[in-house]
Amino acid sequence: MRFHSSFFLLSSLLISSCTNPAQQDQPNVYYDVLGFVKHQIADLTAQKPLVNKAVAVNKDRNRQTTRTIDWNHELELFTQADINKPALRSSYQIIRPDSLTYQYTLKKSEEKLTVRSLTVRLDASTHQPRQIEAVLQTSNPLYSSERQLLLESGPAAGREWQVRHYKLSGFQKLPYFDKNEFLVEGRVQ
Repeated sequence: MRFHSSFFLLSSLLISSCTNPAQQDQPNVYYDVLGFVKHQIADLTAQKPLVNKAVAVNKDRNRQTTRTIDWNHELELFTQADINKPALRSSYQIIRPDSLTYQYTLKKSEEKLTVRSLTVRLDASTHQPRQIEAVLQTSNPLYSSERQLLLESGPAAGREWQVRHYKLSGFQKLPYFDKNEFLVEGRVQ
């Protein structure tokens, strides 16, 4: 019995020493894009707005109007544009051309990171993001891709701030195969 209580005490001490509360409570260095996008995903999922959506892969194009959208999947690349991780705290150059614009550009020493640039433009009256733009790149011997993201939001009819338009475009390339270009664009009604 004594062994079990000693083991439990030792385990508790090891676990508590692994989490650093000072690190967890540090404020964000960059604009909280992830928090905004997750809030939008929850609202859009609950509201099920009508969306005019276009999808293109190479020369194949499809257009539809629907309320049935998996918003977690649809806006997933925007959640991947999150640069507010402790390991990335000093990876981006911060430029503030005005009080409503945040521009983050990857430093040359960090060229292996996926998010190359991120720009957030806020609305003057609400200070909510009216436009988020990002460029994501991945390159290795087996695969290369570039994704350009644009999310525009504004006041919705009788509702709070909401995504109004989003556009994802770019390419994927495997060695010895043609480049596959893609476009996904949606307008929320």
